Amino acid sequence: MRPLLAGALLALAACKGPPSATPPVQDSARAEPRTAISLNRTVQGRYRTITPFCVGQQYRITPPSSGTAGEVAPAGGLPIRPGHTVEFRNYLPEVPSDVTALDAPAPMFSPNLVRPYNIKKEGGEEYSFWRYTFPLAGQYEYFDTHMGEPGRKIVDSYYGTVSFVGESSAPRGMVCVDPPSCAASIECLTEKAPAGTECCACIGVCCQTDAHCDSGRTCLRGRCVDKDTGE
Repeated sequence: MRPLLAGALLALAACKGPPSATPPVQDSARAEPRTAISLNRTVQGRYRTITPFCVGQQYRITPPSSGTAGEVAPAGGLPIRPGHTVEFRNYLPEVPSDVTALDAPAPMFSPNLVRPYNIKKEGGEEYSFWRYTFPLAGQYEYFDTHMGEPGRKIVDSYYGTVSFVGESSAPRGMVCVDPPSCAASIECLTEKAPAGTECCACIGVCCQTDAHCDSGRTCLRGRCVDKDTGE
């Protein structure tokens, strides 16, 4: 039985073309997951949405100062590399949830996680799950289209394709994927690394404290954001 398509297909970014160009939902990966991300939970009989958070390697950033060159060093978090798999879970499988990324390094569109799709039970709780194997390094910012939309929806009058503009109302999470054996340095952070350097993609992205963020940014709900705009 083909999983429901409606939720994930809403996430098509501004793409002028026939419906056949719409990114299809992706089958669940068969690999064992490195970690699981819960989209929601039912606690003491009450449904709870979980605020999306940031999964990936964290780096402590020591800015340059008089007499020191500064430093970037791994400092906690869960390193994710290309080829690693993450499992997304909907603990209320009677109500659809999905996982969609718009500007990710690779397509990321789940089917609706709703009964009877991939049902499992753990500790007395049932959930519908979808697994995604990250093919490329980079930042995968995801959201559930059932929890809001990434801006004002524009529907093409001819093709019916959907794009979004303006502010998003959808809570966004992040999975940050580093290249293997990547370089973590102040030069990478400031985009001044020598030509040919493969810099880590997750410097200043996921955090636990402000020390994991570049100057002018602060740690908010596990992500480094601009101190003034929160973006």
